[in-house]
Formats: sequence, C-alpha cells, structure tokens
Amino acid sequence: MSSRIASFIRAIILFLLPLVVLGWTSIPSLSEYSVHLAMVVLLVVIGLSFVKKDSLQLTKVSLQTLTILLLVGATGWFFSPFFFLLYLVPLYLGFLYNPLVAFAFLAALLVIFSFSVGEIDAAYDIMTLLSLLLVIPLVIYLRKKYLILRQSHKDILILEADSGIKSVDTIAYLLNNRVTNLGVTVRQPLTYIKQAATVLLEEDLNLEEATNYVERIRTTATEALDHVRKFEGDTSANAVLTNEKKEVLNQVPSARPAAQNSVRKPS
Repeated sequence: MSSRIASFIRAIILFLLPLVVLGWTSIPSLSEYSVHLAMVVLLVVIGLSFVKKDSLQLTKVSLQTLTILLLVGATGWFFSPFFFLLYLVPLYLGFLYNPLVAFAFLAALLVIFSFSVGEIDAAYDIMTLLSLLLVIPLVIYLRKKYLILRQSHKDILILEADSGIKSVDTIAYLLNNRVTNLGVTVRQPLTYIKQAATVLLEEDLNLEEATNYVERIRTTATEALDHVRKFEGDTSANAVLTNEKKEVLNQVPSARPAAQNSVRKPS
C-alpha cells in the first residue's frame, strides 16, 4: 500500500470518528452510557499499549481519539470542560502522520460545532471555530521545526533540501534530493576510476604513464571520499570514514610496485 493511499485511509477514519460519536451521543438511550464506553475503550487502549506491533498503530490511535471524543461528547461537546483536548488531538495526529490527517479530524469537528454557533454568544463561538482552524498552520510550522531540530542532531535525514524555491526543472528537482545529489556527484569520479583501472589492466603502458594514471586515480578517489565525508557530516551523528592515512596504507598494498610489475619496461 502506497503512503498516499495509507494517508487517505487514515484521514477518512479520523474524519468519520467524530461523526460516529456525535451520532452516538445524539441518541438519548445511548448517550447516558458514553462515559462508561469511554472507560472501556480506555482500558482497551491501555491493554494495546503493551502490544508492540506497527500494524496496530492506526487501531491504537483511533481508539485513543475515540476515548477523547466520547469524553468530550458525554460532557457537552462545545461546552465540555474537556474541550481543550480537541486542540491537542490534531497536534498529535499532525506529528504522528501528516497535516492532511489532522485537517480531516478538524473538518469533522468544524461540521459538528457549526450547529452550536449562536447558542450562547455567536461572536465567541465563531472565534472558537477559527481558533480550531489555526491549529493546522500551527501543526505544519511545529512539525517542520521539529524535523529540522531532529536533523540538526543527526537523528534523521530530510531528503528534500529546503531551498525556498520550488523548481519546475526535472533535473533541479532530482538534485534537490540529498541522496540523489550525492549519487550524481560521486558518479563522475567513480566512472573515471573505473576507466583508468581498465586502461592500466588492458593497455601496454610504460612506467611513467602508469604512474600518472595511478596518481590521477588517487586524486579522483580523494575527491569522491570528500563528497561522501561531507554528506556524512551533514547527515550522521556517527563518523564512518575516520581511517587515518597510515591505517589505510597498512591495509592496502602499494599501487606503485603493482604498476611496475604490470607495465612494459621502457626501451
């Protein structure tokens, strides 16, 4: 299942949940059991918290949201003392999934609360609805800042570089991806190293020509390693390429004697 389809399914489920709870609390014979049902669902949520399965994440989140909705619905919805929890749920969903899921949940709440506008103070009710809408840009802003903070600590890597300008050029768009950009940058020196190694193995070179190729291979390899080290320094908290020159020389046989043994002696 693609990420877009999965996100769409989550959005639909979390849009329908508030409407289902509204229907439940609108039926007098059922609404009196809303708090009891909320407690039962809460016990299920606590039980599922001990089950470590990624496939149950959506189920856990849905039950958590259902518990809050039942609690708010049982105590008066718009006038509930637990109304503030409805501001926290979209923030939670926005961080856990994406802003689309949070917006779907908020859209259902706006539909529900729009029927209560004007019951006490129309201006106050409208301002409350607008404050709910402000949760969406707040989610987007906080989520972006949180991801940047995690990347600065080298905990995660944001693949798309934030250049501030959306390019319509396909090549520029691809290079905006950090991993793709590294692959393109390193490909050229590695291609030259492969071609130079082929020449050394297959062509009949004298000592001077072979030494020149070896020196150029070393320079090109150093250039490629510099690109990898820069990428590593920008994206990882752990240093990988830390071998000192002496350690490398101790592990890799010298290229000069090999070249001398494989080339034709000058006449």
